[in-house]
Amino acid sequence: MKYVFFNVQENRLRAGWRIVLFMLAVMAVSAIPQFTAIWIIGGKPAPGFGRDLLLIGIAATVVTLLLPLARKWIDKRSLAALGLKWDRFAIKDLIFGWTLSGLMAASFFAILVSSGRLEVTGFAWTTSAVLLPLLGYFLLHVLVGWWEELFFRGYLFDNMVAGMGLLVAIIISCILYGLIHAINPNATLLSTLIIVGFGYLRLYGLLSTKQLWLSMGMHMGWNFFQGPIFGFAASGHATFKLIEHTTTGSDSISGGEFGPEGSLLMIPILVITLGVMYLWSKRRSKDSVPAELTAGPVKHLT
Repeated sequence: MKYVFFNVQENRLRAGWRIVLFMLAVMAVSAIPQFTAIWIIGGKPAPGFGRDLLLIGIAATVVTLLLPLARKWIDKRSLAALGLKWDRFAIKDLIFGWTLSGLMAASFFAILVSSGRLEVTGFAWTTSAVLLPLLGYFLLHVLVGWWEELFFRGYLFDNMVAGMGLLVAIIISCILYGLIHAINPNATLLSTLIIVGFGYLRLYGLLSTKQLWLSMGMHMGWNFFQGPIFGFAASGHATFKLIEHTTTGSDSISGGEFGPEGSLLMIPILVITLGVMYLWSKRRSKDSVPAELTAGPVKHLT
């Protein structure tokens, strides 16, 4: 019976049980502070920004604290092998990922404007109450990008590769990412399929650089630029906007109330972005990669 739960050759729990145990630990540790926070602020049915920031902050803190423990005692692997080695590439990858996502959002905005499908109606920066909400949403999206990449492209994906192999893990991870966003407000079949593509974009950041930093930078930047900066809905969620605008035409082009991820225009943008990421990874691959990093899912690409 123990072979069902334990991998004797690796001297640790099997991958599926490692995932289950980590997920249960995250939910259990998060439950008390999150329910307490909801109770204190009144448990309003329509979450405001403050509530979102508090709950995301709790989730990010719990995952950040539990991950090193899980890697040491459950996975028996290092954080570096997960793609979290802090080296001279880390800051560069974060900044490049952030900037690349900004260019993606800017390209989408520019296409809609040039085609006459978007009309700017106002600018929030003409008011005095801009800096605080902008900083607040910046922090929110940094926390979201941090904990989601740690959880999904980090811990879960690493163990999925160990248990199922790289190709199956990629397919399931991307589909799962799309399905999770399918329950968002205003989601459509098209938006779900495009977010599957975004799931691969995130994974490619890990697999091409053997680190999580590029994916994190892109995740943080994309949420921030598509919402607060360029004024679109962020995966179906309304947000503070620096630029107020209206769109015309089919939602399958403008993205509608879901945002850019619900637009067919994002498909060529995603393809071009993958090409840019490829060139970036080729440039940094001229430097040697520590052997330790080959212990994780990235070993299949070396």
